[in-house]
Amino acid sequence: MKRSVLPLLFLIFFSCQGPWSYYPEDPETYQGIWVYAYIVSGRRVENVCLDKLHSLSEVRMHGFAFYESADIKITGPFSEKDTSFYLEPDTADYAHNPNCFVGPKNLIAKDGGDYKLEASITWDSAGVLTTSRFNAKTYIPEKFEILRAYDLLGKQYGFGDTILYLPPPMDLRSNYFIPKYSEDVGGVLVSMIYGKDVSWGENSFDQIIGQFSDGNDTLRHAHFGDRDILYNAKNQQIGNINKDIDSIPILGINMPAIGTINLLFYASTPDYFKFDDTFFDGRNDTRIVPVYNINGAAGIFAGMLVDTFQVNLKTPDSVKVYPHLLAQETYCWRPDGETDLSNVILHRECVEFWDEYILNKISEPVYPWYEIPSETLKNTLSMEELITWCEHRYFPVERYPLCGTAMVYYSKSGKSSPILDREVKKWCDEHKDNAECAL
Repeated sequence: MKRSVLPLLFLIFFSCQGPWSYYPEDPETYQGIWVYAYIVSGRRVENVCLDKLHSLSEVRMHGFAFYESADIKITGPFSEKDTSFYLEPDTADYAHNPNCFVGPKNLIAKDGGDYKLEASITWDSAGVLTTSRFNAKTYIPEKFEILRAYDLLGKQYGFGDTILYLPPPMDLRSNYFIPKYSEDVGGVLVSMIYGKDVSWGENSFDQIIGQFSDGNDTLRHAHFGDRDILYNAKNQQIGNINKDIDSIPILGINMPAIGTINLLFYASTPDYFKFDDTFFDGRNDTRIVPVYNINGAAGIFAGMLVDTFQVNLKTPDSVKVYPHLLAQETYCWRPDGETDLSNVILHRECVEFWDEYILNKISEPVYPWYEIPSETLKNTLSMEELITWCEHRYFPVERYPLCGTAMVYYSKSGKSSPILDREVKKWCDEHKDNAECAL
C-alpha cells in the first residue's frame, strides 16, 4: 500500500496544474521590418514610420536612416479624388525623422475611404543587404463624433464649455463623453493636447506620496511634449456590461486644473485594437501572440477618423496648482541623485531648457534651436557636454560640423551600432582632416 502513494501524488500534481503549464516555448524573435503607419481623416499622410529590430547592446541612431533605400506608396481617396503617391522622409526643418515618412501637403485623407500601403525597403539585416517588401490595407471609419459630455458632478456640458477641476478624492471620478458612431468603428483612442499655459492641480497621488516623501511636489507635475494618451475605448460588449465606447470615461486627475485642452478622439479599425491588445498590452506575456495586419512585416497600418472636443478648466482657489513651465523647469534644473549633473543635461526631454541656457550666451537670442551659432556651442559647451547635446538633437551633422566630431568621439566609447559605424565612416571620408577621424 505504501508503495502506491508516490505514483498517486505524482499523478495528482500533474493533473492539477493551472494555466502556467500551457506556456508555449519561447517564440522566435521577429527580425524583419517593423511598421507603424496611420492614415488620419482631414490630414496629410504624416505618420508612416519604419524600424528594425535592435540588439540589446545596440544604440539607436534616430537621426539617421537605417535603410539604404525606401519606396513607400499610398493609394486611396485624397482631396476628393482617388490617387497614389510615394512618401518622402520627414526631414524638413531638421526634423531628424528619416525613418518616418510623409505625403504631399495638399493631399488630405477622407472619411470612409479605403487605403493601401505598398513598400520596398533595402537595408542591412545583420550584415546582409536585404530587400523587404510588404503591403497592407485599411480604411477610415465613416462616422464618429462626440455629442455631449458630463463633468465630475454629472452635469452635462458641450464643446468649449468651462468645467471645474476638483481636488481629491473627486479627481478620481471621470468625465464621460457620449459619441455617435458608425458600426465600422473598432474603438477609440483618446489623446489630450495642451499648451504651455496650463497648470496641473494637486491630486490624490500627491496626498499618498506626501505621506512618505519630503521631496519637491512641483517636479512630480512635470509633463513633457504637448500631449498625453488618456484612454482606449473598445466597441465590444462583454456579458451585460455596457460598451466602453458608448460612454467614454476620462479621469479628472488626468486633466489640468487650469487652462484649455483639446481632447482628440481617434476612431479606428478593429485591427488597431487587436494590435494594441496583443502587442502593447501582451508584450510581457509569451502566451499572447501579436496580431499584425502587415503582409511581409510586423506592425500596424490603421485608418483613423478624429473628432476634437475642446474643454476649458478652472479650479477653486483653495486647490494648489503647478504651472506647466514651472514644473518642467523644477524637474530639469534639479541635480540628478547619482551625479553632479542636472537633469537638463542628462535627459533628452529637457533639451529645450538647455537650448535656452545656451541662447542666453548670445546678445540677441535666436529661434529655433538650429539657428544657434556654431561658435556659441563651441564656446559654451565642453566636449562631453557637446557630445550629449548633439546626441539629444540626434547628431545634426549637416547643420553643425561640431556634432560630426562629437559623433566620432561618441562612437569610440564602446557604442555598438552598424548605423553609427556607417555614419562615422561616411562623415570621416568627407572630413579627412578632422582630428578625431585621424585618431
